[in-house]
Amino acid sequence: MLVVVLAALHVDFFNHGISPPLLFGWLPVDLAYHVAWVIAAAALVLYFTRYVWRDFDGS
Repeated sequence: MLVVVLAALHVDFFNHGISPPLLFGWLPVDLAYHVAWVIAAAALVLYFTRYVWRDFDGS
């Protein structure tokens, strides 16, 4: 479920066509959104590899 939500949020449809002000005077909102999305995706992959992925060593 989280993967589907993250995949849907990857398409930045709500910022399309608008020109919001820069964050901190230099950072575009679209870039800040993408950085936050990448951090969330990396955290989800880390969670999957640490807690969900089973150890298939054959024993």
